[in-house]
Formats: sequence, structure tokens, C-alpha cells
Amino acid sequence: ITVLLIKMSKLVLLFLIVAAFHSSAQQARCVGLHKYFFPNFKANWFKANEYCNYLGMRLAIISSQEDQSKLIEVLKSTDQFSPSKTEVWIGASDLAEEGNFHWVATGTRLLQFSKWHPHQPDNGNGAEHCLELRYIPSEGWDWHWNDR
Repeated sequence: ITVLLIKMSKLVLLFLIVAAFHSSAQQARCVGLHKYFFPNFKANWFKANEYCNYLGMRLAIISSQEDQSKLIEVLKSTDQFSPSKTEVWIGASDLAEEGNFHWVATGTRLLQFSKWHPHQPDNGNGAEHCLELRYIPSEGWDWHWNDR
């Protein structure tokens, strides 16, 4: 019985840690039919995508200037926004075929709308395949897209 109680108390503690993490580690914002989560931790594109999938969500798809503007507006209202530098992952990559970026959740190519920074995508060092939204005004990045 003692071993069982110890195991159960560890399980409850794990549950409380996970619950505390999920309640404090993200900020949710709703805009129309979209709900955006902004976790308070840094992750590479794969981990960010995995976390979204775990929550039953996906990395953001930006298919119009309106989508981009709404996402930026919401992002500016979160703790993750910094007026000097903000970088967030969005849901496209060219992992399937170099140079052909697709929205991972839908498989559609980025044909109708894009906001690449000049000279992007560049596949820097042959290792940049995931899409981020970048704001670094001192370097000329005004909510442009970048492969990273």
C-alpha cells in the first residue's frame, strides 16, 4: 500500500506540474474564428509545431495581408512582443522540397500571399527550411518572413 501511495502522489504531483505549466505558460488571444496561443518558452520550429499539435492546434497560416495584420496586432498585445526584436514561428517549411514552401497543416504552397524580406528566402548555410515572422526594426525587419 505504501508503494502505491508513493506512486499515486508522484502522479498527482506530475499532474499539478503539468497543469501549472499549461495554465501559466501560454497566453490565449481570440480574433474572430482564430484562437492564438503564445507560450512563454522558446522552441525550435519542430518543437513549436509539436506543441501546437499536442494542444490540437497548428502553427499559424498567413494567407492574406489581413491574416498577417491580425496576427501582428494580437502578438503586440502579448508578453512575447518586444519593440526591439520579436521572432515567432509560423506554419510553413520547404522541408519536402527545397525552395517550395508549403503550409504544413494544409499542404498548400505560398502562392497567393507572402511577405518575404528582400533577399529571402536564402536557405542560409543550406540549413534554413522553416518560416518565421520577424520584427527587428533596427535591421530593417518590419514583420517580414524569413527562412530559418
